[in-house]
Amino acid sequence: MKITYLDDYSALSQKAAQLIAVEVQKYPELLFCAATGGSPTGMYAEMAKQKSIYTQMRVIKMDEWGIIPLSHPDSCETYLHKHLLGPLDIATNRYTSFDTAPELVEAECQRISKFIKENGPLDICILGLGKNGHIAFNEPADVLNPDFHKAVLAESTIAHDPALSKGSEPAYGLCVGMEGIMQSKKIIFLITGKGKQDAVKRIMERKIGTDCPASFLWMHPNVECLIDSSAI
Repeated sequence: MKITYLDDYSALSQKAAQLIAVEVQKYPELLFCAATGGSPTGMYAEMAKQKSIYTQMRVIKMDEWGIIPLSHPDSCETYLHKHLLGPLDIATNRYTSFDTAPELVEAECQRISKFIKENGPLDICILGLGKNGHIAFNEPADVLNPDFHKAVLAESTIAHDPALSKGSEPAYGLCVGMEGIMQSKKIIFLITGKGKQDAVKRIMERKIGTDCPASFLWMHPNVECLIDSSAI
């Protein structure tokens, strides 16, 4: 893992966008696995400044909340349309999404697993860091799931939105599994935001464990880890 410390969030966002631009210029049709949340928002804004280079890039959504519909303002789908797909003019035929409605979960997991196997590996995988060390919705557990799967979410993951825990079953999400992440050609790992100091400290121990899924990134040959001052 190559670690770069940045002065602030703006610098982190600019650096991440530069890394992506380099890869897209080499391979315009690359498959880009898009994360959501506060960590990549600035990066997407920087990418939009050069949107002419993204006319062929393909995008797949990394994860999605269960319980709430795709049309919900807090869904990953809504976020991506606002911050990435719209600003970069990503056409529908270049975007792969999935639904988390309970009656669709099994079929959607099978469909996306098949898509990744047929179209992968992912060329660029964007990851943020959860306060408990999760990446995507791969939460700390005794074992980690390699496949695209339904994941029961930790309390710390759903704490920001009470709507996520109002369903008839425990809050869940669908996400790319550890195999899909680890087989990616390049990972850009964004660490920013308050409350992540313990997770960062755990990662820097360089001890690989399922209690901290992000620690597995030490085993990947091409990870650019960008850390801004707010997270340390």
